[in-house]
Amino acid sequence: MFYRKIVVLIGLMTLVMVSFSLASEHKASKTTIPKDDIEHLAVDIDLGAGEFIILPRDMDDIAIIDVEYNPNRVKIITEYEKDENVGYLELESKQRRKSEIDTEDNFWNVILSTKYSTDLEIDLGACKAELDLGGIPIEMIGLDIGAAKGSLVFSKSNPINAEEIFIDAGVADFKISKLGNADFSYLEFDGGLGKFSLDFSGEYKRKSRAKLSIGMGTATLYIPADLPIRIDADDNLLSSIEFINADDIDIDDDYYESPDYESSDVGLSLKIEVGMAVIEIIFGE
Repeated sequence: MFYRKIVVLIGLMTLVMVSFSLASEHKASKTTIPKDDIEHLAVDIDLGAGEFIILPRDMDDIAIIDVEYNPNRVKIITEYEKDENVGYLELESKQRRKSEIDTEDNFWNVILSTKYSTDLEIDLGACKAELDLGGIPIEMIGLDIGAAKGSLVFSKSNPINAEEIFIDAGVADFKISKLGNADFSYLEFDGGLGKFSLDFSGEYKRKSRAKLSIGMGTATLYIPADLPIRIDADDNLLSSIEFINADDIDIDDDYYESPDYESSDVGLSLKIEVGMAVIEIIFGE
C-alpha cells in the first residue's frame, strides 16, 4: 500500500513538472509601432497556423502587436520600415518543425490604428481567426484563408473608398458581416470547400460590384430589404440556389433587379457563380 502511494505521488509530481515545463516553453512578446509621419500604411500579415485576432483602435500609434508563442515551434517576425511617405509593416510566423502547431503555440492579438490609410495583405493557414476592420481607412484588402474557422466584420463604416477586396477561402467555415460598411468598389470572393456566410448589410456610399464563386459546400447570403440590388446567379444541375423571403419579389431565371436599382446612386450588383454548392439568398424583412 505504501509503495503504491509513492508511485502515485511520483506520477503526480512528474505530471506537474511536465505541465510546468510545457507552460514555460511559451513566451510573450509585445511590440508597439509608434506614430509616424506617413501618408499610407501597407500591412503584410502571413501567420500560418494558430489563433489570430485583429482589431481597430482610434490611436496615434500605428499598431500594437501582442504574441504568445512557443519559440521551439514557431519563429515570429515583426518588422516596420518607412520609405518616403509609406510605412511598411510585416508580421509573420514561421513553423520551425514539421509537427502540428497547437493554437496556443502561435497566438496573435493585433491592433491597427484607424488614422492611417491602409492596404492589407493577410495570409492565414489552419487557424482560428477573428478579424474586425471597422473604421480603418482601407484602400485594398487581399485575404487568403486556408483551413480556417472564424469571422470578419466591418463593425464601422470605412472612412474612405476600398477600391478592391479579394477574399480566397479554401476549406473554411467563415462568416463575413457588415460588408456594406467596407465601402468597396469591387469585391471578389472565392470559396472552395466549406461553409460560408456573407452579410451585405451596412452603409453603402456608391454602386458596388461583387462577384462570388462558390465551389463546393454551402453559402448563405443576407441582403437588406432596403438595398438597391441586381443579382445575376449562374447555377447548374449540380448546384442549388434558393431565394428566401422573396414571395413579393419577381425573380426570372435566377436574375433579379430591385425597382430602385437603376435610379439609385448607391447599391450592389452581385454576380454569383456556383459549382457543386447550395446557396441561400435571404432577403431582409
